[in-house]
Amino acid sequence: MNLLVWFLIILMGYLIGSISPSYFLGKILKKIDIREHGTKNAGTVNTYNVLGLGPAVTTGVFDLSKGLLAMYFAHLLGASPLHVHLVGFAAILGHVFPFYLRFRGGQGVAVATAILIYYLVLFYLGAWLPWQSLIFLVFCVLSFIYIAKKGEIIGLVVLPVLAIFILVFSPYQPEMIFILSVIAYILFINIQNIRHQHLLKTAEKLKKEINWRLFMRPLAILLIINYMHTDRKDTLVLIGVITLFFLLLDLIRLFSKKVNIFFFDKIRSFYKSKEYKKFSSITIFLFASFLTVLLFEQATAILAVSYLIFGDFFSKFFGLHFGRRKIFEKSFEGSLAHFNGCILSGYLFLHYISFSIPVYLTGALVASVVECLPLGIDDNFSVSLLSASTMYIFHLF
Repeated sequence: MNLLVWFLIILMGYLIGSISPSYFLGKILKKIDIREHGTKNAGTVNTYNVLGLGPAVTTGVFDLSKGLLAMYFAHLLGASPLHVHLVGFAAILGHVFPFYLRFRGGQGVAVATAILIYYLVLFYLGAWLPWQSLIFLVFCVLSFIYIAKKGEIIGLVVLPVLAIFILVFSPYQPEMIFILSVIAYILFINIQNIRHQHLLKTAEKLKKEINWRLFMRPLAILLIINYMHTDRKDTLVLIGVITLFFLLLDLIRLFSKKVNIFFFDKIRSFYKSKEYKKFSSITIFLFASFLTVLLFEQATAILAVSYLIFGDFFSKFFGLHFGRRKIFEKSFEGSLAHFNGCILSGYLFLHYISFSIPVYLTGALVASVVECLPLGIDDNFSVSLLSASTMYIFHLF
């Protein structure tokens, strides 16, 4: 295929993508520019709010299909697989920057989503992505539809998980570059929408309700990765040294009123207010991780500590923003997010360790129940130990 033909096929993709039904329907039906009304977006949701159901359905169907249509036409014209993929990206570009609208179109999420689904079908048919991964993703999507009820928030969780699944489970394929690019683009738009629409609590409200240490919790995954590449003794030494450091810091703080006041007055974001006369959750978390590694075999300990890390992160973050139905001192939405964090993190580690899926799911469920129940024990201590104990017992039968 010569350069001119290649250019014309790419241009075809751009022109098909640039067709904006919402803009033309706005002009025809109400003689308005849809981009000047509502959310000022030429997408399906704004079309529904401004023009009604019929125009919204027309817009949605066409926006979803035009990228795939462009790719299909390119295929019929004899384009190579690489050119077909590039035509799809040209269609997204055309939707976002239509030349006849002074290069101000929609966000291209619908076009990109349809192309993403096409790639997922390719990965499934090519057996490049385990079918279990798709089941977990569907469960994750349905869960966060209930929890957050906002597409952008769902994408904030599901898209990074999907990208990680592809990188971990799929053998290298040329299509991998394109699917990851589409995921990155949709995620970028989601983050922009979350910021502009204020779908999450503001930073000031967040500081009052949650300690910023929460966002450091996922870094503890380095302890698990270390355990996967070293023996139990070396891992215990590493976790033990870190635990001892924070334990000594807590002891000095608790026995010296001046030091305690210094930490809570000068370094307020480091400790939670409820920890003024208690050991910090960091120390309790590390001590529980140390005991879990000490008492249980490697695979069980890895899964249990991953539940403690990611279950807690998901629970607090989504419980804070979207918790509605109270269960004891927690929320059902936060507990459901906790379970999602457990099964998703655990599923990734199953790729590297040999473990029974039913037992791993049972451990995840127990971890989420323990986190929710008012047992009178800090869940940073109880979650990993009780979930590991449950998985150990189940393995005996």
